[in-house]
Amino acid sequence: MDLVKSILKNLTSVPSLEALTEKAGVSADSIEKALFSAVPSLIGSMTKNASSNKGAKALMGALAQHEDDSDVSSQIAKADAVDGGKIIGKIMGDDKDDFISSIAKKAGINFDQSSAILNNIAPSLLSSISAAAKPDTEESVAKEAAERKEKAEKDSGSFIGGFLKNFMKDPDDKDAKSGIDGSDLLNILKNTML
Repeated sequence: MDLVKSILKNLTSVPSLEALTEKAGVSADSIEKALFSAVPSLIGSMTKNASSNKGAKALMGALAQHEDDSDVSSQIAKADAVDGGKIIGKIMGDDKDDFISSIAKKAGINFDQSSAILNNIAPSLLSSISAAAKPDTEESVAKEAAERKEKAEKDSGSFIGGFLKNFMKDPDDKDAKSGIDGSDLLNILKNTML
């Protein structure tokens, strides 16, 4: 499962962007820029933090406190920004302010707007990770296998076409993925649950 892609899809849905626009006072375009920069970094930091047994258990505790079955836009609308700020602080540690500034610069917004976006998505971010980290059921395994097969067929068309597509990627392509898809984080969390 591409956790980052799944989270970004939910956070950039029209209702979610509308909720964030209302809370942060920023355009949907600026919010999308902020999210596409922030989410992979947040997942990467959580993966690093969870790589120790103590860090994984701490993250599991935070995930348990932020389980929410409502849609992401509703979670954003009712988000406690103070709690969200604490979550961002736990994830980023001493780098929190630098991280917020970096996201602000990339999105063309100010520090307070960047902070408002991050603080209001943090609870739903944990909720999304919590849902994705739940133990696999036969149904979820089958669905994920079907999605991988469909993606492979769509991406490659043929073996040679897929090989050439992957081989010929431009290393300077700014649209290329950050390399973080969240699978390492999910594996750590699922192994911690055992």
